[in-house]
Amino acid sequence: MSKTSLSTAALLGMGMTLGLGYPSAFSQSSAPAQPSAPLKEIHVDRSCKILQEESNALSEIRPADLENDHVICHLESVHTSHHVEASLDDGVMQKSKVTVAEREYLLQNVTSTPVTFVVEHSVPEDWKVDSDPQPVKVVDNTAFFRVNAEPGQIVRLHVGEHHAEPMTDSGGAGH
Repeated sequence: MSKTSLSTAALLGMGMTLGLGYPSAFSQSSAPAQPSAPLKEIHVDRSCKILQEESNALSEIRPADLENDHVICHLESVHTSHHVEASLDDGVMQKSKVTVAEREYLLQNVTSTPVTFVVEHSVPEDWKVDSDPQPVKVVDNTAFFRVNAEPGQIVRLHVGEHHAEPMTDSGGAGH
């Protein structure tokens, strides 16, 4: 038995003899960390409008100043592109006209505590979210993205959407 093991055992024995008991000898250093409270949230929609009813992190700021606060949220870029995709479906070549819409949210935590931004990004009918990161959930046609930010920190969130419309072979003009 090593000196360290003997010393630890001797200390534990002494503590129990003195009525200190085993749990109190190491309870502070071995106690699991208490789970931290969830961060307050700032909810914004697809247009960067602050959703005040869902947001609980901005109580110290006047509501009239919040709805379209471009310091808290603005769109850094909005880009749409088009291309044609071809795929084999049961041995038949299928072509689709694809539209990709991308937007980058720039979010700034203007509070003195860490917050979670919740971007409630509505997705048009028949479109799919094509993003990295993926949304944490999708309800009806709304994708929910969560991004944490420290006080004063500016974070970016890229959201992409994808829509494919099958092309019919009309025998007419081809591209």
